[in-house]
Amino acid sequence: MIEYIILPDVDFSELRLLPHYRQWLVDWLKSIEGEVEDGVISTSLCVQGVLAEILIYGKCRTDWNGILQVYLKNDLGKPLAYSKEYGKKLYRFNQWEQSPIHAVYAHWWIEKLTGASKKELSSHSHFIEELVQPSGWIYNPEVSKTNPRTRMKSELMMSLAMGIEILTYHDSVVEKKGLFEALLSSVPMTGYLSAEYFRLRALDYLGMIHLAPSNVSDVITICEAGEGFCDFSIASKVDDYMGTAKRVSRDKALHSAISSLHANYIAARCGSDIVNMVNSKLRAFGKHLLSRPFDIQAFRMRDIDVPFGTDVSAFEVMGASYIVSKWKDYDETRTTTNT
Repeated sequence: MIEYIILPDVDFSELRLLPHYRQWLVDWLKSIEGEVEDGVISTSLCVQGVLAEILIYGKCRTDWNGILQVYLKNDLGKPLAYSKEYGKKLYRFNQWEQSPIHAVYAHWWIEKLTGASKKELSSHSHFIEELVQPSGWIYNPEVSKTNPRTRMKSELMMSLAMGIEILTYHDSVVEKKGLFEALLSSVPMTGYLSAEYFRLRALDYLGMIHLAPSNVSDVITICEAGEGFCDFSIASKVDDYMGTAKRVSRDKALHSAISSLHANYIAARCGSDIVNMVNSKLRAFGKHLLSRPFDIQAFRMRDIDVPFGTDVSAFEVMGASYIVSKWKDYDETRTTTNT
């Protein structure tokens, strides 16, 4: 199975693309060829390139791992999120040379997929161990010195889940397991689908899913939007740190293929009523996408820059294709109870 954490349950070795999504990905790969050759690249683009080629050709045609080694490592061999040339394109962003957790994870994932051994991958695990904070959060303070209390929970949970997956794979999680469990069980419900998805993902890696908030299914019901789900509820939008209402007059709750898959992952760990509700919603979403295949929105994790950019990306197209292929023929009478 080939899976990437952003799109839960999608097996890229088995997913069959609808023709219009396949063509979009073919065109997208062609559109980035020049920049890739010139070293204008990010780790996220590399991940999407790997997955796009697997879906289209059944294997990688581009040496994405070689691109990582040449353009996306610093002088000390640490993974970078952006190449030097890519950094020049970022508006008013001079600190391009950085190693956030999502970049470490992308390097580790691509290297593992392309055949690196556990021993060869161990440097990533050691780096993650160095970035485990006394609080249990996993982040690189050199990227941002922001206090964890004021960091967005979606960003923190994503980094934590990615770090725990790496540590678990390398049998290095035992020493910190209690710390991670205490943290994950103590953080109140966030109200963001992405944050709760990554929380459950981390708990699944630890084998401690019972530590999830008892009301975790509430985040699904409040985040229904359009034909599917969005990452957060406009009605309850508040500042993550101050708890005060934010300006929402221009905000719209837009369905997202990625958020909808996060909702499905959470639902699978809830009762049958929630499972049925989400499946019914995604069945309708799948039918909607059959008639309007590009009615998909750029994924948003509220108030933070998601690592794969601000426009609709290959990830959304892949997620939409999965929703259509899985749910367009969904039959509620075949739903299994998971309580």
